[in-house]
Amino acid sequence: MVKVLHYLNQFFAGIGGEEKAGQELLFIPGSVGAGAVIENELQGHGVEYATIACGDNYFHEEEEKALRAMGAALERFQPDVVLAGPAFNAGRYGLACAKVCSWVRDNWRIPAITGMHEDNPGTQEVGRHVFVIQTGASAAAMRESLKRYTLLIERLLAGNETAVENFRAEHCLSIPRRFTVRSDAPDYVRAVNLLLTKLNGQPYESEIPRVEAKRHPIPNLTGSLTDATVALVTEGGLVPKGNPDRLESSRGSRYFKYSLNGREDLRRGEFEAMHTGYDTSTVDQDPDRIVPLDAMRVLEKARRFKKLHDYYFVTTGTGAMPSKMAEIGAGIAEELAGSGIGAVILTAT
Repeated sequence: MVKVLHYLNQFFAGIGGEEKAGQELLFIPGSVGAGAVIENELQGHGVEYATIACGDNYFHEEEEKALRAMGAALERFQPDVVLAGPAFNAGRYGLACAKVCSWVRDNWRIPAITGMHEDNPGTQEVGRHVFVIQTGASAAAMRESLKRYTLLIERLLAGNETAVENFRAEHCLSIPRRFTVRSDAPDYVRAVNLLLTKLNGQPYESEIPRVEAKRHPIPNLTGSLTDATVALVTEGGLVPKGNPDRLESSRGSRYFKYSLNGREDLRRGEFEAMHTGYDTSTVDQDPDRIVPLDAMRVLEKARRFKKLHDYYFVTTGTGAMPSKMAEIGAGIAEELAGSGIGAVILTAT
């Protein structure tokens, strides 16, 4: 008999919508919602299924209580695998799924599986050894997502490590972050063991995740710089004093543009940096340090280029998802291309 415990929020457990977001954690014998589909697909494996349901607001407002109740349910049910979600791109739900699975994996050492879209903020909270199945952005991808849950569970039950790692490579999101963990073996022993495993052709996982970065072609300047209109763009979070448009100080999701028309420099007290990734005090003292308007005016008067664009563009880069930054960059580029800009100076931290 294989025991599966499935974490769902109040909506996907069929308890209710936002009005039930404060629902305390419940243990439900049997499967509900998405769990019923998975249980049906696993019926040939002798599965006993149970469900944990919890309101999104309750989990985040009473996280310690929720996890204590989760621990009691684990003690009671003794599952062989824990599932959560799929959360798709739902932020509160995704964060809860990530924390539940990470907590289970760290404390119970049993397989933990969740599913979410790559832009879900839960991907930034999930533990390294949790399986994070890649899903679409909405519940429209439910059927395909649940098929992947079932396939992974079957591979785990079969004990085929190669099949599990192949599934991870094809269908799971990578977690390209470093984690501090305790180990019984010193680093040189772990390094030799990893090398021997690799040389023997066995499945292995490096302690340092590899981050794959896409290469983007660097465009060449068309024409002469002396004939070009130049724009200033920054991810350093410089905004007018008071941050009127509420730019995020981390995990930026938007960009803004502000006028430079009639200004020779950016004065202290009129601008401030909204950014948690560096010491912003030096920029607050002299905003030209991140958006070098004073230097650009000198070059403009010396006719090193034709004209400085009347606006600078700004977002916040720290902690942001690469896909969101690509979206923001494309939006800025579209505006610049439509304004006849010939060159861009991008300042970063």
